[in-house]
Amino acid sequence: MPKASKKSYYAVCIGREGPKIYNSWDECKQNTSRYPGAKHRGFSTYQDAQDWLASAISLSSNPGREPSADSDSEVEVVATGPVPSKTARSSITARKQMPPTPISDDSDIEIIDTPPLGATGSSPTEIVLSPEQKKVLKKVEKGENVFFTGSAGTGKSVLLREIIRYFRSTNKKVAITASTGIAAVNIGGSTIHSWAGIGLGEEPTKTYVGKFRGQKKLRSVWDRWRNVHALVVDEISMLDGGLFDKLECIGRELRGSETPFGGIQLVLSGDFCQLPPVPNKRDSNKAPATFAFEAQTWDCVGPPVILKKVFRQKDQSFVNMLNEMRFGTMSESTIKAFKALNRDVTYEDGVQPTELFPHRADVDRANNTRLSSLPGDSHTYRAMDIPGTDANGNTLNYAQMERLLERLVVPQSITLKVGAQVMLVKNLEQGSLVNGSVGTITNFSTSKQALKNGISVARIDSGQNMPFQTMYEPEQEEEAEGKEEDENNPSSNARVWPVIRFTNGREMLCIPLEFTVNSPLGIMEARRDQIPLILAWALSIHKSQGQTLERVKVDLGKVFEKGQAYVALSRATNLKHLQVLNFDPSKVTAHPTVLAWNDSHSTGASTTSKRNKASTVSNYLTDDEMDDYEAMTMYHDSF
Repeated sequence: MPKASKKSYYAVCIGREGPKIYNSWDECKQNTSRYPGAKHRGFSTYQDAQDWLASAISLSSNPGREPSADSDSEVEVVATGPVPSKTARSSITARKQMPPTPISDDSDIEIIDTPPLGATGSSPTEIVLSPEQKKVLKKVEKGENVFFTGSAGTGKSVLLREIIRYFRSTNKKVAITASTGIAAVNIGGSTIHSWAGIGLGEEPTKTYVGKFRGQKKLRSVWDRWRNVHALVVDEISMLDGGLFDKLECIGRELRGSETPFGGIQLVLSGDFCQLPPVPNKRDSNKAPATFAFEAQTWDCVGPPVILKKVFRQKDQSFVNMLNEMRFGTMSESTIKAFKALNRDVTYEDGVQPTELFPHRADVDRANNTRLSSLPGDSHTYRAMDIPGTDANGNTLNYAQMERLLERLVVPQSITLKVGAQVMLVKNLEQGSLVNGSVGTITNFSTSKQALKNGISVARIDSGQNMPFQTMYEPEQEEEAEGKEEDENNPSSNARVWPVIRFTNGREMLCIPLEFTVNSPLGIMEARRDQIPLILAWALSIHKSQGQTLERVKVDLGKVFEKGQAYVALSRATNLKHLQVLNFDPSKVTAHPTVLAWNDSHSTGASTTSKRNKASTVSNYLTDDEMDDYEAMTMYHDSF
């Protein structure tokens, strides 16, 4: 019996330090023992270990397939280089005809990484809630209604994710919703309008109740109202107070209970000092928008829990400046400090600050201009969009799918070049590579080339449903094996992806990941598989809400809505990396109704007396622009 060759190298595909090749079994064991889903193998030569590792990674993104050197895509690539083969094109067509795949949670991403020398293995960072955040979670666990708020950067989104995680760990049915499509996608839920079955919400309450009870096709809406235990609504500041009352009444009617919302537990989150409600237009007359706290039934929520610890900004002076700005009551010293930010900020790594604009048209114009000015070949990545099903199991048509996917930040098509500035739109690594991380494209590479060069590759956790299952067919693999790969010319292989160097020094190859839009029942309605990037020389203020940006440039000359300037400037993490043009104190306004409401909860004074005081609390409050229907419509229609 031949003697087995000695294992000198141990390749780890899934382990504590990510994919890595070790020189001893002890090191391999240390990083795989008792690690969930650990995958490793020993080899006698380093080349064999490297080849297996590249193949294993491709297989993990292609379950049920034979290993291949570079099987990581279902996204159509349009780039300088060879045209995809006939087999590849036919497989794309076949993919479009496949039934939708089961829904998966797309929030758990891990990075295939070769750690730098000296790095030590560690488990993923656990979220540690502050005492005030724990107070909110405790109220939720007790079954109480709760509304928590706070300035930008106080961890509202982090807390909400922990609350959602708590509900999902129980057997209680919970509806995860938000007031806008973008906010709903960010928390893995649906809009409150969609969940409630009310569309635009313009019909009388009795009409909705009658429809839900009387129409068989709307039975599922009635069922979810009657069976839900808790209702989560994020970005409550953008929900109209009249609509809040309407939802409360529908809850009582459909559940046959006189308790508020029919006994549904409410968990609400948002900041009324940020973007305001969308105004409605009824009978061709403009109707002033009202805040949710002005609803007749708002008292059922109870007093707000105000989060005060700011995590985004570490500089307390900057925190104080933003707090003054939030309430439109800036001191002369704060005004002077913001005006001093009108200066050029240079960065040695060449990554420019993200410029925030009020309108999407300005964003597109700025990004396209900068991209076209770059030399070199362009690479265009078109997403694979896949329709899901409705509550009755029927496949959605193309138009329905397209409308749903418009909620996503990730685009259907994106063109990139070496030197392009891009932003991640998915959380990949807690505290390191997150939604909002900015970097520059250094080159385009296959995953195999990236691994050889020690570059990270993002992928979805192998325990989840994987994209990239059909574009790379066996016949295409055979064609590729017969050709010698040109290491110096990544474009010689159609499957090249952008390599990004982020501002923190990390490098990563971005391959396509999965983005989904879910129904109120948790059914996948539409899915987009696309590289998780957007151009990042410019970004809309609306899409920046909730994000943390390391480098920010804002021209306040075009802002027209209360809260816009605050939302834009509060994205920054520090004053050093914030550039502000055309700072005008008159543009920094807070709504007097919000000021009065906030004061009533801060001091215990009555809302009425404080509301009278609001008109004089700041020299910079102007007319009530929020009720200017034309301005608000222009603002909301531009996103």
